[in-house]
Parts: sequence; structure tokens; C-alpha cells
Amino acid sequence: MTSAGLAHDLLAFAEQHAAGAHDVDPWGFDHGMYDLAARAGRLRWAVRVDGAEHVPASGPALLVVNRRFGFSEPAVVAMGVHEATGRRVRPVGIADVPVLGSFLRRLGGVLDAPAEIRGLLRAGEVVAVPCSRQPLHADLPGVLRSTAVRAALDAAAPVLPVAVTGNELGLAWRVRVGAPVAVPSGADLDEVAVVLADAARDALAALLASRAADH
Repeated sequence: MTSAGLAHDLLAFAEQHAAGAHDVDPWGFDHGMYDLAARAGRLRWAVRVDGAEHVPASGPALLVVNRRFGFSEPAVVAMGVHEATGRRVRPVGIADVPVLGSFLRRLGGVLDAPAEIRGLLRAGEVVAVPCSRQPLHADLPGVLRSTAVRAALDAAAPVLPVAVTGNELGLAWRVRVGAPVAVPSGADLDEVAVVLADAARDALAALLASRAADH
């Protein structure tokens, strides 16, 4: 993607929107805007994706993602997974404020609300939920709350650890997708969700450790 090609796509996008020929889903997601942003991202980042085969070709999936400062990781994961698999990713954690919130929804952003995550998964979407920020520890994931994992259980969606590494201001990033985490047995789904969240965090920590060992 060149800057000239991006300018052409941007003009076509503007013309489609002016004519009302754009696709917006019930959560405010504009597919055309997302695809345009993903193409623009290639001018900013070079993203290598490993393990893309673990992302289902269709149907729901919950991606559990680490983050340090949290500014670039959501966009990098969404762009990388989309380029590698064709699946659009819905990052969790947008601000519920006027203008900015609406704009981020157009790009696929999702509120950190279990009901919204559950609804998206039941609609067959790929949702990326971040662990808490770990600015000082690149090789450790933060805390993963079990509420999003419970939403995945309700929607029968696989839970996949996704390790993202790179410099916040740099160009090169690496995204490593792990195999789905095994769902523990149990009758109480809230308790199962807690155990599964811990297992997903452990799997993510192992991916980060293996990435560090590569260096």
C-alpha cells in the first residue's frame, strides 16, 4: 500500500459514504472505515503474525492480549490478524464518551461491558480483550478479569492467548497467536470462567516467555 493508493481509497471511501453506500452494524462498526484504517496502518507498522491458523475462519473467538502502555497494541493486533486471516477484530476498551467513542466504534471498538462482548461473540465476531497494563514488564501479562471469559463461555467461543511485542514508537511488531485454551470442567460457569481466565493468562505468559527466549 502506497500513499497514492491510500489517497485513492480514501477518495472512494468518501464518495461511498456521501452516497450512503456504507455498511454499519448494530454496534456502530463501519466495515469500510475499518478496512481503510487497516490499509493505512501498513504505512505505519510492519506486523509479523505467527499462529494465525488458530483463529477460526468463521464464528466467534475471544483473543486475550497483553499490553504495556496500551496505545498501539489494539491497532497492531487488529491490523495484523485482519491481514493474516481476513477476520476483522473488535478491540475491547474504548471510552464511552461522545465523538471519540462514536469514532472508535466506527473502527470496531467495543465497550468493556460483558453484555456487549457477549452479544458480539454470539454474532460470530472476533473480540480482543486486553489484560491490564504492564508498562514496566514486557514479558508479563497483566490481570485478566473473568467477566469477558464468562461471555466467551456463554457464546461457546474459543479463548486464544495473543502475545504482542514491539516498541510503542517503533515500526516492527510481532503478534503470536496461541492455541485455544482448554475449557475446564465444572457446573458453575462463573467458577469455570475464573479458572479459564487464569489459564489464558498463563498461556499468554508462556507465549511472551518464548518470544523473549528468541532474543
